Amino acid sequence: MADARPLLIAYDGSEFAKAAIAEAGRELQSGRRAVVLTIREPLEQVPFMSTLGTSVDARTFAALQESGAQEATAVAEEGAELARAAGFEAEARIETAPTPWERIVDIGEELDAGLIVVGSRGLTGLKRAVIGSVAAAVAQHSGRSVLIVHS
Repeated sequence: MADARPLLIAYDGSEFAKAAIAEAGRELQSGRRAVVLTIREPLEQVPFMSTLGTSVDARTFAALQESGAQEATAVAEEGAELARAAGFEAEARIETAPTPWERIVDIGEELDAGLIVVGSRGLTGLKRAVIGSVAAAVAQHSGRSVLIVHS
């Protein structure tokens, strides 16, 4: 019997995320519900927006927030369209979180996702130690199955 639980697809617009959607489409049943999740980093987390950085007036800050929301919406909609083209019944979802992997894990729990799909950039060595790996953190901290796609 097919799993009726939705897929959760983490999507940031990168070629790695696009490859993850394509691979999920090849490997998994078509027609399955999928939630394509795009995570926005809060502007307060961006170095130049912090209290230690350059002062930004309220109108500029609001405009930056609106621009970021529009961009995230466009990215999530692009991912949902790719997922539909891959055979899924996809919907876009945008969340704001300072730590993307934590939010992906939380949304997976909230949705009771049957599988979390993420692309991997394939970082190694110092870059992986400094930047970290969202895919690895999701796999390590989620109690759900995780498909990590390397392109």
